[in-house]
Amino acid sequence: GPVKWLGPSTDEEIIRIARAGIKRVIVVPVSFVSDHIETLYEIDILYKELAERSGIILERVDSLNTHPTFISALKEIIINAL
Repeated sequence: GPVKWLGPSTDEEIIRIARAGIKRVIVVPVSFVSDHIETLYEIDILYKELAERSGIILERVDSLNTHPTFISALKEIIINAL
């Protein structure tokens, strides 16, 4: 069956840090190596809007996407696995 997500949720944390007086936050979505709906919509739009309404400036670290160093590392992993 469905498994409960780990907590706290991102929205809960945004509200918690706003109450703690924190004014800036950087989100590093380490589970994702490329941009997709969760980074481009949830973080960049939904969470950013919640943060702004809560008095926080929220920025997201860029995903690796096609960064040359990342692609080179993938190439090395593949070559070494062959």
